[in-house]
Amino acid sequence: MNNLNNCNCNCNTQVSCPTVDITLTASATRLAPCDLITYTATITNQDNNVTYGYFKDNLPTPLVFLPGTVTINGLNYPTLNPTNGFDVNFLTMGNTITISYIAKAYGDSCCCVKVTTCDCCRQYRLVNNNATICYKQCCCNKANMSNNVPVEVEY
Repeated sequence: MNNLNNCNCNCNTQVSCPTVDITLTASATRLAPCDLITYTATITNQDNNVTYGYFKDNLPTPLVFLPGTVTINGLNYPTLNPTNGFDVNFLTMGNTITISYIAKAYGDSCCCVKVTTCDCCRQYRLVNNNATICYKQCCCNKANMSNNVPVEVEY
């Protein structure tokens, strides 16, 4: 698959088709530097004519993907990286696909070692994350973005 031109979708036709939905959840709402967070994307394909898609998550700074942590429907895919994006095949994976992966929060180095006397990390910044599924449907490329998932990151 050619990753659907990296989700550059140009569909000017007004065609009513079943949708491919995506929902994103997170394991935490507040992170200290070096904490881990698990994101879970649930993709539901309601159109049997859509056989594949392209999944991507541009994690916001200061979150960084932890390599080797991608699972799809419970199976580990250690070479996949959601920030680079990867193909999903609805024919082999089913019409509901669950993708999970772990990210790490980075911040001030003194706080990363969890020094209790360090006062540098008592401020929080709100970052929003979402993921995208691209797919070809009704003769055009389409992209659906997940809900925003906010997390407060200490820095």
